[in-house]
Order: sequence, then C-alpha cells, then structure tokens
Amino acid sequence: MKLLDRYIIKKYLGTFSFMLLLLTSIAVIIDITENIEDFISNQLSLWTIINEYYIHFIPWIVMMLAPIFVFISVIYFTSKLTDDSEIIAMLAGRVNFYRLIVPYLISSFLLTGLFLMANHYWLPNSNKKFFEFKDKYTSSSTEQYKDNVHFQFKKDTLVYAQSWNNIQKTGYKFTLEVFEGRIMKYKASADRIVWDSIQNNWKFENIIERTIYNELESKIEKHEVKNFNWGFKPADFLVQINIKESMTTPELERFIVKQKAKGAENLEFYEIEKYKRTAVPISTIILTIIAYSITTRKRRNGMGIYIVVGLALSSIYIMIQQFSSVFSTMGNLQPQWGAWIPNISFSVIALLLLWKAPK
Repeated sequence: MKLLDRYIIKKYLGTFSFMLLLLTSIAVIIDITENIEDFISNQLSLWTIINEYYIHFIPWIVMMLAPIFVFISVIYFTSKLTDDSEIIAMLAGRVNFYRLIVPYLISSFLLTGLFLMANHYWLPNSNKKFFEFKDKYTSSSTEQYKDNVHFQFKKDTLVYAQSWNNIQKTGYKFTLEVFEGRIMKYKASADRIVWDSIQNNWKFENIIERTIYNELESKIEKHEVKNFNWGFKPADFLVQINIKESMTTPELERFIVKQKAKGAENLEFYEIEKYKRTAVPISTIILTIIAYSITTRKRRNGMGIYIVVGLALSSIYIMIQQFSSVFSTMGNLQPQWGAWIPNISFSVIALLLLWKAPK
C-alpha cells in the first residue's frame, strides 16, 4: 500500500502544482492588462514591476483561491484515474474504499498546514509591500475623504470630526472631550485642525476651550490659532481598506483589542478576517473529500461531467462564503459563524457524498 500511497500523493501534489502554475499565469496576464497603463504612466521598469509587485501579487492571488485550486486539481486527476479504470482496478484488488482516501487526506493535511502558516504569518508580511505598491502606483487602499469620524483616544478622551480630508491632513468641525468617569472635565471645539508634519503637532483654528472644575465653576478660552500635541495622529482618522490583510494574526488581534478600547465600530470586518485565516485552509480537507467522493464512479460522459460539477460546487462554496461574510459584517451573525458556516455546510455534504459513493 505504501507504493500506492506515494503514487496518489505524487498525482495529488503534481496536479495541484500544475493547476497552480496554469491558473496563476492566467491571473497574472489578466492583471497585466488591467494595470499596464499605470505601469507605463509611472515609467516603471520590468524589474521593478516583477520584484516589487508580482512577487507579492502571486502569493496574494494564490492564497485567495488555493482551496478551489486544490478542489479542481483533485477532481481532475481522480476523474482521470477513474476514466482510465485505475480506481476500479484498485478497488478490485481489495483496496478498501476508505483506505484509498488516506493518501488524499495526507496530501490535504500537508497543504492545509502550509496554507495556515501562510495565512497567519507569511502572507500578511508580503501583503504589506503589495498594498504599498498599489497605493503608490495604482489604486489606493486608504479612503481619502471621510465624514463623521469619531474614535476614542485613550480611555477617557473622545475625538470627533465632521469631515476629514486625508490629502490635506485636515479635519473640519472638530471636537475633543475629556471625561473623568462619566463627568466631562474638558472640551475643545475648533472650526478646523491641520496636521503640521514638520512640528509634528496639530494647529487648531478658531478654537474654544472649556475646562470644567465642578457643576458651578468652569473656564472658557478662545483662540484664533493654537498648537496642540494630544498624541493622536492623522492615521487615527483613516480607514485603510486592506489593513486587515497586512497584519499577522497576533498583530490583528492586538489591533482589534486596541480598536475596541477606542470605541471603534465595524470591527466585524477584522474579526471575520481573523477567523477566515483558519477556516479557509481547513476547507482544503473538506473539498478534497468531496472531490474524491464524486469522481470514483465511472461515467459514460467521461471526466467532463466531473469538471462541470466541480466548478458548480466551487461557485456555491464561494457564494455561501460571501453571503455569510456579509451577514457577519452587515447583520447580526457572529464573525466566527460567518467564517465557519461554509465549512460546516460542506462538511455535511462531504460526509453524505462519501457515504453514498460506490465502493
């Protein structure tokens, strides 16, 4: 059986490598056609494009679709074995159907471990450079304008700006409030604040400061211009769309804790990202079982029907994944459930197909 195990593992990993190379090449060609104008307008050399962009783009696109690549690969090579009557010969040679899946599971566990390490640690470090390049030469991952920005700076300090211009590093209709418990002790309101990158502080224009000593006593000061260094920076006003993909999992967890302390909203985007980094690689095992189960029956139509079924199931998996993510970020579904519902659903399908498969 060891020889048979090695044969199937070689087929599994070899087909996956070929599919990975083929589909990644297609993705790179499509990306080149979309970004060629930006590359030319910025006068980027071929070496710069390869070394600073595509060396990071390829891991990003691979890890985004890796389980689907695995699924299609297993369907392809197993249906080929079935079409050539190799699976039938193995079963006829008294190889147990459930024993035959062992090399498939070994291969899927190896890839799952690799994908887990990549998702949690390796890929975020690569993504930092990938998104830096995109921000500089193609599209920005940071919002340039934002209305009604509010966050909690420190434990007792609330910050609000009616609007924020990231290009000019300027906020309008700004308010800062300092509390002692539930009692406000200080409030500053300004028509405009501007970040001074040379002095590394804020310039407040038309500011009104109110210091509250007690219920009966307070002091009000007005200034046309006054400089402050409260400690918060322009980055605290920003919404970086891809920041969650650029942090390792320990960094992401610390970021979520910090944002919760600030009173930030929409943290579900970051929490579901954390859970998906584990859930998506685990789907490799589930999809492998499904692919094995549906391709061991020989059909007159050959492997074509298996490819169609595989693509259909891949589409359904992605659709469920997107729906559950939306319900987690926009609805009341807990992020961990949003990340794991696709795997739970397909685990049931995998067990049913494995049970029903011809043996």
